[in-house]
Amino acid sequence: MKKFILLLLSLIVVCRVPECYSGSNIVLIVTDDQDLMLGGLTPMVKTRNLIANMGITFSNAFVTTPICCPSRASILSGQYQHNHHTVNNSVSGGCSSRHWQQHVEPRTWPAQLHEAGYTTFYAGKYLNQYGYEKTGGVEHLPPGWDWWIGLVGNSRYYNYTLSVNGTAEFHANDYLTDIIKDHALQFLRQKQVTEKNFLMVLAPPAPHAPFTPAPKYKDYYKNVTAMRTPNFNVPVHEDKHWLLRLPPSPLPESILPELDRVYRQRWETLLSVDDLVESVMKQLESLELLQNTYVIVTSDHGYHVGQFGLPWDKRQPYEMDIRIPLMMRGPGLPQKHVVTRSVLNIDFAPTFLSMAGLEAPPWMDGVSFFPVQDSNSTNGTEIDRKFLIEYHGEGKKKTVSSECPYHQNRNLSNCVPEQLCKCQDSKNNTFVCVRHLQPYITPGLQSANDFVFCKFKDSENFTEAYDLNVDPYQLNNVASSMSPAEEKRYNFWLDRLVTCSGYSCQLDHQSQIYPL
Repeated sequence: MKKFILLLLSLIVVCRVPECYSGSNIVLIVTDDQDLMLGGLTPMVKTRNLIANMGITFSNAFVTTPICCPSRASILSGQYQHNHHTVNNSVSGGCSSRHWQQHVEPRTWPAQLHEAGYTTFYAGKYLNQYGYEKTGGVEHLPPGWDWWIGLVGNSRYYNYTLSVNGTAEFHANDYLTDIIKDHALQFLRQKQVTEKNFLMVLAPPAPHAPFTPAPKYKDYYKNVTAMRTPNFNVPVHEDKHWLLRLPPSPLPESILPELDRVYRQRWETLLSVDDLVESVMKQLESLELLQNTYVIVTSDHGYHVGQFGLPWDKRQPYEMDIRIPLMMRGPGLPQKHVVTRSVLNIDFAPTFLSMAGLEAPPWMDGVSFFPVQDSNSTNGTEIDRKFLIEYHGEGKKKTVSSECPYHQNRNLSNCVPEQLCKCQDSKNNTFVCVRHLQPYITPGLQSANDFVFCKFKDSENFTEAYDLNVDPYQLNNVASSMSPAEEKRYNFWLDRLVTCSGYSCQLDHQSQIYPL
């Protein structure tokens, strides 16, 4: 009898009120390049108090592609990049491309919510190539949005153009995060918004380059230095793929003050996001909307600042770049609750559809994590999740400075003297990884399995593998010491994932037995 009662308790979910299952408002705030592993949430004190302390924190949230446009496409579509075909930040790589606009954009989860009767609002960065003449200009309005304030191009803080419902609006001196906040509050004050369910997505530029804080926050963290993690500026040897081995390695001491500047200014830009969250929450409370509104705060991917001698960027398969902050509050959710089960950016789409009482279409690759389970178990067993990390490298000679020795190289990208010509990308910085995470149900214990296995599509066919239970900073590549059976098992999962679609991507929810 005792075992039966324990089994029933393990199946009880956190959400216990009718509002959790249909007709809830959704507010999604997506920052740009905000890390989790390097203290990226430290500046957001108000956000942590208002969202995390009043709701749920997901400690194992990941993106499936560590770069802006593909990750945002995955958030919107619920698909891996090999299915939505946005593989990097260029138009030729699918970013705001004709394929995206014709085949993916019309069926995103916001479009489905709009069709179901939601009032919808978007403000901020959309996709990196949005709004340019070659991608339809500011007149192009993605389907499903009643209010549209889309940033033209990539993140910036001043001197930007917005598409305001299809009309170009230039701002020279208005801090973009504050403009997004003002539009959001104006939207919430519209009477018709409170008359039916609404979706509001806010996408501020912080803490993306050029790392420009609002004037009131300039030098707020002037004494802060970049986190010196165990993998900070370590010399890279033959056990890492060739891009990391490019000189200089390690970075000379002379550039470390610049890493510190980038790190603290990233934090300073986030203080304005913290203000935005506070203002939105106060507005929701004053309108008595909090009791039926889910508020989610996350990022499009992580970031590194000095790890493995890489100056500052993303695009790598390491924990700094693929882990993201994710917190949520809403009706029926407990306070100060930590969920350790894996959540991916491709899971957002089916989750938000579930919040609206809608079923996810079968072509979505992700799995809804709503209603949120009180433990990390399914039918009393641990969730054993295997998911894909994939990236297609990009080479653009116009991003290779003439002051660098790689000038006019079409295969490299982002090589600039400010970073001592340490290139941040290349066409064959292309990889696929299987990430295997199986947390224990009991909080505080390390995971039963915590492993990543990566194959690079370069001339070396390089392989990297890390057991994060014993090597959380990924210092020791264990690919060469894996047993043949273990390597075969991870290659089997990888082969399945790189071609999966819809339900076949959900290896963690299938009774798939590996053929020994």
